[in-house]
Amino acid sequence: MNKFYGMLGIARKAGKVILGYDTTVSLIKSSSKNILVVIASDASEKTKKNIVFECERVNCEFLEYGEKVVYGKILNKKEVSVLAVTDKNIIPYLKNNT
Repeated sequence: MNKFYGMLGIARKAGKVILGYDTTVSLIKSSSKNILVVIASDASEKTKKNIVFECERVNCEFLEYGEKVVYGKILNKKEVSVLAVTDKNIIPYLKNNT
């Protein structure tokens, strides 16, 4: 397992990961500071387009990385297309290890 996924697992255990499209969009709209939105590379084009639009609208950081099934395994779900990390100490680590 790479460093990115390992740190994501730690963030999840710390309660610093928001899962799913709707909850992530709500978080982007309410507080775009100190969050990093992660979009799975194999998410649908519509999902990617909509999340990128929301992020760019409020100048929120995002990156496209990984696969839905891998995120699902790490985060104890079936598949995860979109998630947000809310820990300001973990975000730089994730950005540097993609």
